[in-house]
Amino acid sequence: MTVKIDDFKAVFDIAGFARANRYEVIFPNDSTGDLSIICDSVTWPGRQITTEERVVNMKAQKLPYAFAQEDAEISFVLGNDWYAWDYLNNWQNRIINNMDGFGNYSVNYKNEYVEEIIIKHLDNNNEIRKQVKLKGAYPTSLNRVELGNSNENEVIRVSAEFSYHNWETID
Repeated sequence: MTVKIDDFKAVFDIAGFARANRYEVIFPNDSTGDLSIICDSVTWPGRQITTEERVVNMKAQKLPYAFAQEDAEISFVLGNDWYAWDYLNNWQNRIINNMDGFGNYSVNYKNEYVEEIIIKHLDNNNEIRKQVKLKGAYPTSLNRVELGNSNENEVIRVSAEFSYHNWETID
């Protein structure tokens, strides 16, 4: 089948192309909405059906038995107040008590630190085209921040990986 460029363009004439830089992320306990504004990037969740190979009548078949999903990575532009870093660090301190101390660590119950994060994809008119909710999300890693003399004119970014129980699309 030969596809003409006009046929390809016609598919996108009505809704347009989805742009990767049009998004909004809603974070829990962020009453000002500042985290959404300084959110530099976010990964949209995906799923993988895990399979096991089984041989039936001398033919190998893949059979599904579960599903898996990768952690979401979210990056922020850091201001001199280090607001995003503090937010993520405080959230991690809700997971493990006394993490800044020397010993006497304890892990809290999951319902004490999991939250919902909403990721919205927007069109050129800032209308929501698709949105997902990360259910039972929490930051599993607060990635290191590189400082150095050679980074004189660079803005600092901080990123974190979030594990979550599941995700769902929101209509």
